[in-house]
Amino acid sequence: MLLAPLLCFLGAALAPPGQSVDTAADDRALFTQAETATTNLAEGKKSPLTKETRLAQVKRATTTSVRLQAPIRSKQLDGEEAYRVAASAAVLITGAYKCDKCPRWHCTLASGVVVDSDGVIATNHHVVAGETAEAMGVMTADGRFFPVIEILAANKSTDVALLRVDAKGLTALPVRDDLGAGAAIYCYSHPANSFGCFTDGIVTRYCRLGGADRNGAIFMQITADYARGSSGGPIIDQAGNLVGLVSSTAPVLYTDNAAAKGTTTGQGNLQMVRHNCVTGRAILDLTRPPAKPTGAK
Repeated sequence: MLLAPLLCFLGAALAPPGQSVDTAADDRALFTQAETATTNLAEGKKSPLTKETRLAQVKRATTTSVRLQAPIRSKQLDGEEAYRVAASAAVLITGAYKCDKCPRWHCTLASGVVVDSDGVIATNHHVVAGETAEAMGVMTADGRFFPVIEILAANKSTDVALLRVDAKGLTALPVRDDLGAGAAIYCYSHPANSFGCFTDGIVTRYCRLGGADRNGAIFMQITADYARGSSGGPIIDQAGNLVGLVSSTAPVLYTDNAAAKGTTTGQGNLQMVRHNCVTGRAILDLTRPPAKPTGAK
């Protein structure tokens, strides 16, 4: 399904919205088109993936039906080239649901990235595991919309998932899992209803995150900025390999009980923000057979 208002972006080299002054992103039009298409799926009960089936499929731990490309090692992109690479493979993910306060449909907005040209997209577990969405869809930067038809595999602890849409010939990124701390990276995502924001930074470290959801899983922390709506957005290296996905943020406050001490709880109390990202290895692990128990033949 081609979204008509986006035809203006299908010019030379399929320039993505936001790339230049001639292809400035119309955020309202872009998000409205994606939300309308997803709502139509839900309202007409046309979604090929029901909520109940999706929630069952989220429990799948691995898949063997994904064809990943080998990482690229021999080139280095400048910033403009890196933007085009990330934008060409990134997608907007929408989920249509109803609240308990009104009869209207609402949509969640998140990000993702193609990892297999035959319609396989990497995003976060928390994007696909929501309890309310009646239909989910994916929109590419060139304006094509595809309903989500299957959740191939997911992992709650590492906050990663692979979903499938019915598409062929999509632009996919190779996945790399050995980028070291200090390496330069880029982030492409759709934060706070802003289509296609591109930021840069470095990998600050890899660390284990605690808590019931993370259970000591390894995450990559970066300095590139992002915000809500960025979940599942690609983190790429300077060669255009996918090295991670946006997952969450964790603010560091000067004091955690500022209100009790009479100090501010706003920006004056904020010291830094930790940007936690899914690792490339977590993505790859979803495509590997489950490990055999110790002693098994």
